[in-house]
Amino acid sequence: MALRCKRHSEKANVLMKPYLIGICLVLLISACARSEPAPWNGPKLSWPRDQLTVAQLQADELLPLIDMSYFAKPAWATEAAHHFSGSVSFVETALTFPKNRAAYAGEDIFPAFSVDLIAHEGTLIPVQTGPIVAGGQRNSFWDVIVGPGRVWQEETDDEWSRASLPLSMIDRYMGQVRNCVAAFTYQPDTISNIYLQCSQETADFNDNSGGDLRVMLAESVYQPTNFLNAEQVIAEHIQHQARRLAVLPLNTIDPDGHIGAYFNKSLWTNASTSLGAVVVGEQIYLHPPRTRHGVYPYPNEMRHGVWSVTKSMAGALALFYLAERYGDAVFDELVTAYVPALADHSAWQGVTFAHTLNMATGTEGSEAAEHLLNILVLARTAEESINNIARLGDYPESPGEQYNYASTNLFVLSYAMQSYVEEQEGPGVYYWDLVHENVLKPIGAEYFTLRHTLESDGSQGLPILAYGAMPTLDEAAKIAVLMANEGEYKGQQLLSREKVREALGRSDWAGYATDERGVTYRHSFRSRLVRISNLCTVDVHYMLGYGANLVLLLPDDVVVLRFMDEFDFALDDLTRRVAKQIPLCR
Repeated sequence: MALRCKRHSEKANVLMKPYLIGICLVLLISACARSEPAPWNGPKLSWPRDQLTVAQLQADELLPLIDMSYFAKPAWATEAAHHFSGSVSFVETALTFPKNRAAYAGEDIFPAFSVDLIAHEGTLIPVQTGPIVAGGQRNSFWDVIVGPGRVWQEETDDEWSRASLPLSMIDRYMGQVRNCVAAFTYQPDTISNIYLQCSQETADFNDNSGGDLRVMLAESVYQPTNFLNAEQVIAEHIQHQARRLAVLPLNTIDPDGHIGAYFNKSLWTNASTSLGAVVVGEQIYLHPPRTRHGVYPYPNEMRHGVWSVTKSMAGALALFYLAERYGDAVFDELVTAYVPALADHSAWQGVTFAHTLNMATGTEGSEAAEHLLNILVLARTAEESINNIARLGDYPESPGEQYNYASTNLFVLSYAMQSYVEEQEGPGVYYWDLVHENVLKPIGAEYFTLRHTLESDGSQGLPILAYGAMPTLDEAAKIAVLMANEGEYKGQQLLSREKVREALGRSDWAGYATDERGVTYRHSFRSRLVRISNLCTVDVHYMLGYGANLVLLLPDDVVVLRFMDEFDFALDDLTRRVAKQIPLCR
């Protein structure tokens, strides 16, 4: 399989590279010449329903692309007549996935898998809360994450009850996410066909990986089961939901729509932004999450492939935790002491854990295919990945001397942290398990999902850390708020305060100058000054991912989340719009 990798616009250094200025001008002219993406004007669900009817879900015919409202529980619905508890099994099925290139192997195949589901008070709860890896002789490109959905009754459905579920299709390479919804009808011992539509995603837009997916899953099988752990599953679901941050509409703080207009921008599609939200304190103000066919019906369950935001959201998070657990000196540990494949490598002598997080290793690396795709993305196991990295050479700069962005540095850090933790705690203790137990669970982000290596013997893989995080709104907000609060949660210090302060420019440490004008890099966080007015300039610290995924940490612990894949890097504009509604200048 071949995936395209580029020198990512994550670095935004295209503006600083003369040989790319011409390309940028061509793209600008092209953008001006193309027509505005047409808005979605398809019909919305009304009574009686005319799409996803019982008859349609009994037939094998593929439905047209429909408004997302058809997948949501309508106001006229009543309590489901039938209980639902059992396992639903899927077989590999061809997807309808138009795109302007040939499909990668398995990209147009829905995977075979099973999921256990329990209905409780109108909510359809999946027993499996994490990624479901398609097993057996799998041919599909995709794994899945199933979120909690709804069950209900509609008068015109006669003897059938109705269900829908949010389902995220996630790839096994970079962590792209397709935001899908599945719908079906059911009776006590059988289900209809299941119709799935995916109208939003965070994918590699430059690789023509975006686009609408749909499929009628006609061979799905329902096996009713009374699960022995049903009460525990329900209790854990209720507890998890209760710990989520409160969510209000964005227009609560943005009545004249300054911020909303930014999130509503149409670039290459009519729904460029997958998620836009502002977090103030522990209150989320959410803009309606648009898809190309209406508002996504399960906004709190949407997952987002945030690419290199992972370096901060997971990589920095892990090292900050290790610094709190073992002391800040862990930042100065030598990579060669913990990575056997690099122990005698001349380029890696003197490189510390901190150098990897700060992209200042002085070793060969970039985001070009020969340094990323062929080395890390296509590798499956941890040993294959680290041995590939060991084949790379040296650059003239000494460790700590100069910033040079290379995603492979973060996997080296992951490998080194694992060896370090096993030396401290004993064999078989995984550093990410410690992060999960001591950071993510306490803040209520225990289902935060991250891509790991795929070990051939089935053992636990290592987090890649360079990319592959797939957070929900709540998880992203909680991790960002934890950072803004300098690693403290409800009076407990979970992360090293000193190292978080360094990352957020709250210490004397200057960090590293980058090849982006005016941008500083500190422990995977970028920062730049944004002029709000003639009298006010604010220092914006942010996580940045490919496609222009952004997590902004603004003054007074204001956090802005904007996830997308269409490359809108207008950071200054977004910050000024937020400042119109929330005072950032004191």
